[in-house]
Amino acid sequence: MQSQVISETYNITQADVLYVAQQVLADLRSLSNAYPRILSLDRAMDYFNSISNFLHNNAISELGFTIHDPLANNLVYHEYQYAILYGDAVRAFNPKGAAVGRGGKPVTPIRLPSSAEFTAWVIWSPTMLSLSEWEQQNIVSATQWDIPSRSSSFNRRFVGGTWGELGFYGRGYLGTKGKEFRITS
Repeated sequence: MQSQVISETYNITQADVLYVAQQVLADLRSLSNAYPRILSLDRAMDYFNSISNFLHNNAISELGFTIHDPLANNLVYHEYQYAILYGDAVRAFNPKGAAVGRGGKPVTPIRLPSSAEFTAWVIWSPTMLSLSEWEQQNIVSATQWDIPSRSSSFNRRFVGGTWGELGFYGRGYLGTKGKEFRITS
């Protein structure tokens, strides 16, 4: 019996990329409003530019923004995580491909120690990992990240908190499914 290779073909437009990246930016702006000492609006805009580039190039499979305390073994106080969805995985949430979901819900700040920091992280997609080092360098240039082989993992600790849904943001064949962690003790 012969095997068949079936590939999924879909078109992601710049408008799709911008819509999804803008919803994530709206979440970052809300985090910035709640924690201006930890995340400035300028820094949030820098992340928007990187995210747009990564989404356009199918470079990431997950994206996260973490407020943590490095002096407490990276204890997480507040985190946003986004699973990046492409193609038919998006249609399960958005069958017609219309712009869906709104980021930027208000954030009630929690008390943070003075040693708290903000870290953005990504998990690279299989597409990104299959590219040459030169192609990867072209994608990460002008971002806050380095190519996968020179990137380190970000280990963090979740204790005494709750998880909630940020929801789905999507347009066309591109989307994110987000969730939020907040420490409660």
